Amino acid sequence: MAAVPIPSGGSSMLARAYLPQGAGPHPTVILMHGLPGNELNLDLAQAIRRAGWTVLTFHYRGAWGSGGDFSFTNAVDDVGAAIAYARSGEAVQRLRVDPERIVLVGHSMGSFTALQAGARDPRVKAIAAIASWSPLSAGEAAARDADARKRVQDALQSTTRPLKGASGESLTEEAIRRAPEWQYERLAPLLAGRSVLLVSATRDTVAPVKDYHVPLAAALRASPSIRLSETAIDTDHALSDRRVALAHAVIDWLDQQR
Repeated sequence: MAAVPIPSGGSSMLARAYLPQGAGPHPTVILMHGLPGNELNLDLAQAIRRAGWTVLTFHYRGAWGSGGDFSFTNAVDDVGAAIAYARSGEAVQRLRVDPERIVLVGHSMGSFTALQAGARDPRVKAIAAIASWSPLSAGEAAARDADARKRVQDALQSTTRPLKGASGESLTEEAIRRAPEWQYERLAPLLAGRSVLLVSATRDTVAPVKDYHVPLAAALRASPSIRLSETAIDTDHALSDRRVALAHAVIDWLDQQR
C-alpha cells in the first residue's frame, strides 16, 4: 500500500493505493466513496487488489482532511484529477498503473461522481455504480416546494461534519442550480461504447431503488451502445451484510473489462 497525495484544484487530496503482486502494468480501479464517506469500501479495494488490479482511493477536496472545500461540482472534478494522476508518469512507474485500462467504481454519491467524470473522459474504459445516489434527485425534490427543500437541506446538513466549506444550505442550492446539467438523458449519450455496471440494493432506504436506480438504468438502457450490466443484491445502502456478494459481483464484471 502507498500513501499518495493527488493534486486537485490547487489543493491536495489524501489518497492511498493498493498494489497487486507482479511487475505490471496492472489494470487500475479508481474507487470513490459516498457522502460524506463513512463507508470507504476498503474491503472491496482489498478484494479487487487480490484479483490483480491496482486500486486508487481518495478523499474529495474538503473531505476528511483533504485540502480545499467540498462541493458536488468539486467532487466530480476531483475524480478527473485522480484519473489524471493515475495516468501520470509517477503513477505508471510507482503504482504500476496501465493508463489505458482505468475503470471507475463508485458507491452512493461516488456513483454520481464516477458516472459524471467518466462521461467527460472517453478513455475511461468502464464504470461501476453501487447503490447509486445523486444530487440530481435531491435538487429536483428540493425545487418542488419549501417543505421538500427543508427536508433535503436537513438531510444534507447531517452529512457535513467531516466536510470543509459545505453546509446543508450550500449543497441544496448547488443541487437545485446544477440539476439540469446532471440529467441522466444528457449523461447516457456520453457513455456510448462503454461498459457500465449498476449494483442496486433492494432494501436501500438512503437511495431507494425506485427513485435512484430505476431512472438511471432506464436512461442507460435507452442508449443501445452502452454495454449495461445490472445486479440486485438484497441488502441495505451500505451493503452491510452482503459484502462478499458485492465483491464477487464487481470482480466478475471487472474480469470482463481486462
